[in-house]
Amino acid sequence: MKTTTSNKRQQGQTLIEILATLLIIAVGVIALIQFQNYLAYDNSLAQQKIDATLLAEKQIETQRDFQVLNNTTGYTSYQSIASATVTVTGTNTTYTVTSTVTPNTNPTYKVIDVTVSWTDRYNNAQSVRMVSYEAGIDPANSSAII
Repeated sequence: MKTTTSNKRQQGQTLIEILATLLIIAVGVIALIQFQNYLAYDNSLAQQKIDATLLAEKQIETQRDFQVLNNTTGYTSYQSIASATVTVTGTNTTYTVTSTVTPNTNPTYKVIDVTVSWTDRYNNAQSVRMVSYEAGIDPANSSAII
């Protein structure tokens, strides 16, 4: 008789052990899923920052690529460097590229301040900012030795 009672107790303990093990495994799986979600978000945000940086560099280089100082038909000019806002659709988000140009005199140069902003997948505002200075020097003299 003692043997039967002992077997019944061990069967009950085994069930409790299995339930406890399943609970521990479930908690571990939930933690891994949350960690994977965090990694996917972080990877997506890193790619968006890279894209935004490339857009800012492109905007600055486009504005710096002038051929003459004064407005001349058929040429891009230093005078035409101006503030602008453009919307660019990326692979998984839409970027707003805002370029603010501030002219200065004595010496003559322009400050090109580019901000690329977007909303990530959790609706958080993100942005990348770059600033460049462009001198008002005739490109024909750019390779002259002084």
